[in-house]
Order: sequence, then structure tokens, then C-alpha cells
Amino acid sequence: MPFVGSLILLGVTMPDPNGAHASFSSPAMIAFEAVLLGVGGLLILGPRAGAPAEHHGVMLAAAAGILFGVCNVAVKALSGMVGDHGVLGLASPALLVAAVASAAAFYASARSLQDGDAVEVIAITGTAANIAGIAGGIIVFGDPMPGTALGIVVQGIAFVMVVVASALTPAPVRSAERAAAPA
Repeated sequence: MPFVGSLILLGVTMPDPNGAHASFSSPAMIAFEAVLLGVGGLLILGPRAGAPAEHHGVMLAAAAGILFGVCNVAVKALSGMVGDHGVLGLASPALLVAAVASAAAFYASARSLQDGDAVEVIAITGTAANIAGIAGGIIVFGDPMPGTALGIVVQGIAFVMVVVASALTPAPVRSAERAAAPA
């Protein structure tokens, strides 16, 4: 029940978006994508840049998530451009950014699953992708946020409730039984 309540709180506190927010600022897009590509690249380099080798799986997972977020933001920009200009909207550097970020994210994700613990890696990849996507929506596209301090606090509490409800959700019984079964 807390999960449903938190989703209702999120819905109630969402401001009117007034459209799809497909328009964006090119300088904001370039800066945002460049910073995230740089951070993702540094995380991929990890041990070569002096980070402990035992954390490389986690660093690759974070890099993969960030790069998936870069791809998502570029695709959102492309979808707006295609909506405005048809197929000619694909003649944009955003298509190249989406393709490069997607390929790099794929390989970083695959390697992170080889180097790190699966649950940890998947959680970090998903979290980093969501954070990058949400930040891109707000920074690049001007996605709406609540207009009052109370709205922001209520929305923050709702997000925390979603996270807590997800953490308290029990794992599937079959998975636990398979894990406990002797090999």
C-alpha cells in the first residue's frame, strides 16, 4: 500500500507539463551531454586512472547507466526534431551522440556484469540511467517541477516512499528456492 500511496503523491504534485517539452536549449544539451560523456569515460578508464581494480565492475555499471542516460536524452531530442521536421530531424549530431553512447553503454554494461556482482551492477546501472535521464529532462528540456517548497518536499517524500516500498518488496520465492538448492 505505501507504494500506491507514493505514486498517488507523485501524480498529485506533478505540475501541468503544457506539452511534450521536446524543445531544448542547444548549449544546455551540448554541455550536459559532454559532461556526462566525460564522466562515463573516466569511469570506464577506472583502474587505468588509478582507481582500485576491485571496484571496476561497479564503476563500469555507473558508466553504463550514465551513458544509457546520455542516449536517452539524445533520443528525446531526436524525437522532438523528427516531430518538428519529419525524417530530416534525424540529420542531427544528436543521432551520432545517441549511437555512440548506446554502443559504449552496451559494452560497459556487459563488462560490468562480468566484473561485478549482478544485483549490485544492475541496481547501479539502472539508478545512474534514471538519474541522468531525470537530470537531462530538467536541465536540457525544462521538464516541470513543483512550483512551491511544499510541492518539492511532498514529491521528495513520495520518491523516498517508492524506494522504501521497492526495498521492502520480497524477492520471488522461486529465485530464493533455486539459490538455496544444492548444485
